[in-house]
Amino acid sequence: MANNNPLEDEDEFQQYLGEYTGLDDDCGEIVSLVRQVRDNSYELEELRLYYDDTDCFTNHAWLLLGRYIAKNTFLERLELSNCNLNDEKMASLFRELTSSSSLQRLDLGDNQFGIDGLRCTLPFIESSSMLSSISFHISNSFDNECFDILVRTLHGKKVAKLSVGWCNIIDISVLETYNLPKLRDVLLNGNNIGREGFIIISNLLQKESTTLRSLSLMETGMGDEEAEMIASSIKHNTTLKRLNLLRNNKITENGRKVFLKLLVDVSSVANTYKSNHALRECLLIGYDRPNEIQSLINNACRMNESNASISEAVGRSKVIQYQLNSQTRKKLCHLQGIEYTSIGNLFADIEPVLLPQILASIGDRHGQSELYTVLIPTAPDLLSYLDRKALIKDTMEKNEAKDNALTAEYERKVAALKTELLLQKSNLTSHNNELRNRLALIESGDRRHMI
Repeated sequence: MANNNPLEDEDEFQQYLGEYTGLDDDCGEIVSLVRQVRDNSYELEELRLYYDDTDCFTNHAWLLLGRYIAKNTFLERLELSNCNLNDEKMASLFRELTSSSSLQRLDLGDNQFGIDGLRCTLPFIESSSMLSSISFHISNSFDNECFDILVRTLHGKKVAKLSVGWCNIIDISVLETYNLPKLRDVLLNGNNIGREGFIIISNLLQKESTTLRSLSLMETGMGDEEAEMIASSIKHNTTLKRLNLLRNNKITENGRKVFLKLLVDVSSVANTYKSNHALRECLLIGYDRPNEIQSLINNACRMNESNASISEAVGRSKVIQYQLNSQTRKKLCHLQGIEYTSIGNLFADIEPVLLPQILASIGDRHGQSELYTVLIPTAPDLLSYLDRKALIKDTMEKNEAKDNALTAEYERKVAALKTELLLQKSNLTSHNNELRNRLALIESGDRRHMI
C-alpha cells in the first residue's frame, strides 16, 4: 500500500513525519486514515482491523491509533479482532483512547491479553456515555476474575450487548450482584457455567424488570435438567425473543420437548392460549439436522412473530392451528405425553355461543374434511348446547321486528295513497270549476265561449 500523506501544511507534515518514524507504510496508512477524520476530510463510522492489518503494529503504532480514535468524533464501532493484542499493547492503545466520546461498539475478541490488559480498558468503559456493545470473545485468558471486573465496571451503565463467548468463565454469580439495567443481548457461548450458572440465568429471566431480548448459551454444558430450568423461567416472560441453545449435546429429545410445550401446551385449550407468545427463535438443533420437534418449535416461533404486537391474536391462532386440527393435536399429545381425547371433548369448556365461529374457523383453516370430522362426534353435544329459552326469545324478537316493519310499510303506503288521492281530487275540482265558468258564459249569451 502506498503511504498517501493527507497533510498539506508544512509544520503538520514535519510533525507527522516525527510521529510516524519507525512505522512501515501499511501501519502508517491505517493510523493516517483515522487521523484524517480529525480534519473532517470524511466521516469514518466503523473501523475493523484483523491480524493481517496489524501484524506490523508496534506499541507506538497502537498508541497513535488510540490517540486519533479518541480525537475522532465520528467513529462509532471499533473492531480489533485477532490483532495479537497483549497486555502491553493494550496499555499503549488505551493510554489516550480513554477520552473517546463517540465509540458505541467495542470488539476486542480473539486476542491474548489477560487481566492487566482488561484493566487498561476500564477507564474508557467507566467514562464512556455512548458505549452500548462490548465483546471479549474467544480468549482462554479471559477468566472469572476478568468477568467479575467487567460486570462490576458496567454496573448501572446503559450497555445493551455483552458478548464473552468461548472464554474461560465458569462462575457468573457477579450477574446477581451488579445491575446492568439496559442489557438486552447476552452471549455466553462456550463457557461451562455449570448448574449454578443456569440457576442465575433462570433467576434473571424471571425478574419483572428483565430487559433481556436475546440469550445465546451454545456449548455451555446444558442438559435436560438445565433446559427445563430455562424453559420454566420464561413461561411468563414477555421480553425474551431469541434463545440459542445449539451444540448442547447433553440435551435429549425430552429436553427439547420441554420447549415445545413451552410454546404450544396442548394439555388444554386454555393452556394453549396462554403459552409463551414472545419467543421468535428457539434453536436447539441446527438447520442442517432436520428434526420433527425443532420443526414444530420453529413453526410456533413464526406464529409468535407473525402476530408479535398482539398476544391475544397469537393465542387464538395457536388454538385454531394446534387444538382444532385432530391430526396435529394427536401428534402433539403424543410428543408431550398427554392422553389424546376426541376433539369433540374440547367443547365442554367453550361457551356455546362461540361454537359457530369455531366451526367456521376449522372449515376455513383446515378444510371441509376436518370440519366433518369434528361435527360427527359432536352433533349430539351441539344440540344440547342450545339455549331453548334464549332461542324462543330471539325468535319472538325477530317476529316483533318483522311486525314493526310491516306496520311501517303499511303506514308508508297509506300515506302515499292519501297524497295521490288528494292530488287527483284537486285536479278534478279544478277542472269542474273551469267547466262551470264556461257554462255561465254560454248562458249569458256570450257566443265566443260556446266552443
